[in-house]
Amino acid sequence: MKQNIRIVPHIAAMERSGIREIMGLALEKKSVIRLEVGEPDFDTPPHIVDAACAALKHGSTRYINNTGLSPLRDAVAGFFQSSTGVATSADNIVVTHGAIMSLATAWHLLVDAGDEVLIPDPGWPNYTMLTRLLRGTPRHYHLRAEAQFQPDLAEIKGLITPRTKMMVLCSPSNPTGQIVTKQFVEGIMRLAREHDFYVVSDEIYSKIVFDGEHTSVLPYDSDNRAIVIHGVSKTYAMTGFRVGFTRAAPDYVVQAAKMQEVLVSCGVAAAQAGALAALEGPQSCVTEMLAAYRQRRDFACDELRRHGMTFWRPQGAFYLMIDVSEAGVDGREFALRLINEQNVSVAPGPTFGCLSKNFIRISLASSRENLKQGIERIAAMLT
Repeated sequence: MKQNIRIVPHIAAMERSGIREIMGLALEKKSVIRLEVGEPDFDTPPHIVDAACAALKHGSTRYINNTGLSPLRDAVAGFFQSSTGVATSADNIVVTHGAIMSLATAWHLLVDAGDEVLIPDPGWPNYTMLTRLLRGTPRHYHLRAEAQFQPDLAEIKGLITPRTKMMVLCSPSNPTGQIVTKQFVEGIMRLAREHDFYVVSDEIYSKIVFDGEHTSVLPYDSDNRAIVIHGVSKTYAMTGFRVGFTRAAPDYVVQAAKMQEVLVSCGVAAAQAGALAALEGPQSCVTEMLAAYRQRRDFACDELRRHGMTFWRPQGAFYLMIDVSEAGVDGREFALRLINEQNVSVAPGPTFGCLSKNFIRISLASSRENLKQGIERIAAMLT
């Protein structure tokens, strides 16, 4: 008689990401209009691919430093210093196997069993999954649609307890696309100092801004309690390269490098050579992709408005939230029906939190034709 594998209970109880649930269905079907995944549909710029290929041809096929290639760390330090005005050196940088590993490293280093983590609702589900993985307690602060998904500093202050260890900030937001204000960033860093917790700032979309201006936490971090997450996946259409990076205090970087040894040994040399080319090479590709995303944002909003749907115009990233409560089912059930009946895949709102249970998220990282057809089929499900 076969014995069932006894999975650790808190892992077995962890819910799967609803985005991946829909993606799995989409990959099994033909002719699906893919609007669920946050992956640029552009090809990686040729000079980046060429740099990675050249690195392979010249022998970059071996282990590298746990913290990443030295030239890349220098370039990442330069990126943070030029974009935030805060002095940064390679000692502040650890390169990771994708930005998700930067996040996972932060959780492993900072969150102990029973610690509380302040997480946005709606927010990327991996933040809550990571917290549960480390046996921490998620405490969700609300991004309300009626407030244009802007966080409330007073509400967050009311959630803080002696067990609060960390707060997660994502701006521009996944899934809402909204950008927090400079005043909020100043306020949250002040609260972090007063109540002694860390701020993990997911700034992976900071270069994809349509309206307003992105504000990093770095200029307001006076005592090394900010851990800033970034990478090349979204900005340079390099999701498969798996190169992310963290900007933090030097003592954090030392410990983070140790974590890379435990979890992945090290990064991939050729992929990091590509990332170096991305940061140091021509940035016209970024400008062109940003312009395309902005045009798609405006086009999608016009189409949604034409069909009379309720939606929220994003300020950045490449996502757009749609209210589907008129369908009489929640966002997950709507997404399942949509892919099965209309061959359109979207991200279900409930995977991002309770406040988005009647929403779906569409990705603007798709062609205008796909957006047009996808929105028409969403509208058909609502009539």
